[in-house]
Amino acid sequence: MTKDAKGDKAAHNSAEHGIQRREFRLRGVPGSPLVIHAFAEKAKKEIRDKQQKKAKKAKEERRPEEEFEAAKYIDSQGRECAPIVALKKAIVSAATAFDDLTKVGLRQAIFVAVSGEPSASLVPIEKSDGTPAKGTMREDAVTIGGNTRGLAYRPEYVDWQLRISVEFNPRIVSEEQLVALIDQAGWGVGICEGRPEKTSALGWGRFERVA
Repeated sequence: MTKDAKGDKAAHNSAEHGIQRREFRLRGVPGSPLVIHAFAEKAKKEIRDKQQKKAKKAKEERRPEEEFEAAKYIDSQGRECAPIVALKKAIVSAATAFDDLTKVGLRQAIFVAVSGEPSASLVPIEKSDGTPAKGTMREDAVTIGGNTRGLAYRPEYVDWQLRISVEFNPRIVSEEQLVALIDQAGWGVGICEGRPEKTSALGWGRFERVA
């Protein structure tokens, strides 16, 4: 093979194996609700005040309904959402189950976005019929700061699904590997609160691909 032929072959392979994209619809596994807990503005303010050494105010009376609403992710269209970064973290975490993939390599090999909205940071939560999902309030006992018990009020979605788009570099991760990673992420990693990979291991946020 001539030098030019080798160069032509390399260029052809490069073009043939360029960045590819696949769409996925991920649906919650029955019995595994999606529980969301956004970082509320009130909590951010308390941290800022503490860092700026402002006088500590007496604790206000708790308002569960307000805390529940503040725990939601709402996009510019008023839809209740999940952070898209949670999906990429789940897929990357799933790499530990594969001998030929690493988290570092995978972070550079995939880009996860909202289907049809590549610049969005929030993915709308749908019901299995495709209509917008509305969270219901749940009250849970949680551990705060390692040894303090308290109550958290968060939105729960029992019937839920997310639509995402994944761009991937097939020279690093094949389409078959990507599908296997998503399956593993849905089965053993999960997303958001109480997911299997967390120490609480409540089994929330598990999902499966919908054909």
